Amino acid sequence: MIVKTDAIVLSTMKYRETSKIARLYTREFGRVSVLAKGARAAKSPFRSALEPMNHVAAVIYKKDNRELQLLSQCDVLRSFKHLSEEIEKLQTALAGLELVNVVTHEEERNEELFELLLSFLTAVNVATKNLKVALYYFEMRLTGLLGFQPELDVCSQCGRSAEELNGDAYKFGQSGILCRRCGVNATTTLFPSSLSFLRALRRFSTVQAALNLHPAPSVQEQVGRILRRHLQTHIEGFHGLRSEEVFAAIT
Repeated sequence: MIVKTDAIVLSTMKYRETSKIARLYTREFGRVSVLAKGARAAKSPFRSALEPMNHVAAVIYKKDNRELQLLSQCDVLRSFKHLSEEIEKLQTALAGLELVNVVTHEEERNEELFELLLSFLTAVNVATKNLKVALYYFEMRLTGLLGFQPELDVCSQCGRSAEELNGDAYKFGQSGILCRRCGVNATTTLFPSSLSFLRALRRFSTVQAALNLHPAPSVQEQVGRILRRHLQTHIEGFHGLRSEEVFAAIT
């Protein structure tokens, strides 16, 4: 069966002498691994299209129950050229791609996740500030789409209302904030300003809107740790982003 879908290139790897294997996140089929024969040849029509972060139109010879599909055609719809001009933009964009790569399974369609990733790359491409905020927004929305967004309004364990959670700091557990009673043994403390920031990330409907937030650096740092720990708790085998480790080593 020949199918056409728009897709975002998540990653690529060399295959034999002239070919590539690419992992795409498609609108129609979710994550799909494809073989692009001759993609590394000098005159290959795939050569410029199969670059991570590209938004492409892909034509795929698709066969059910086959792990590696055959890519027939791939045309660039948008290359997000500014993402590679600044190291912080590149790091942020690659972190988003890596997260999608980690949390998704082959051929599980999630059009909302495709749209989220596309809007995330679009916003980061033109952003002039608050790139970490864009990533935190992406992570928050991602947890919502996958069904484990942290509970921020009531105790995630017993359900006590927010009014009963007031204090100088909140405890944060595996599923969200905890009241004093349920959080007595919790080790992660979340301060009110960080909780307000998390709620704002949840409230905004677009990445562009979230970029107008201006949390203090200390709040960004704490929220980043909280979200990453939350992802590690709910995603089996996830221990952090390799892209962040690579960039930390070279900057």
